[in-house]
Amino acid sequence: MLAAGSQASIVYLVGNVADMSRMTVKSDTIDASRYLRTEQLCKYFYDVREWYDSDSVVTRASSMLGLTADKLPFKNPQHFATWSKTGSYQLHC
Repeated sequence: MLAAGSQASIVYLVGNVADMSRMTVKSDTIDASRYLRTEQLCKYFYDVREWYDSDSVVTRASSMLGLTADKLPFKNPQHFATWSKTGSYQLHC
């Protein structure tokens, strides 16, 4: 568990999936422990054999910063996270 006040930089897809034209990729620094306590962040376990290391994931996600829906191949935040981590657009449920 993260200590209170633990800062984390995140890259995320934000917007309303009902209105794809408003979706964009952003970056922020957050108190990760606060979001984990309120269950607003979760850890996703990828059902694949290979994935990118942490530095590569950040680089891949950051490469999309500022792009808007018309330039993004993602349908939702889970697709963005999966692509950043595995290179695949498909969720393995």
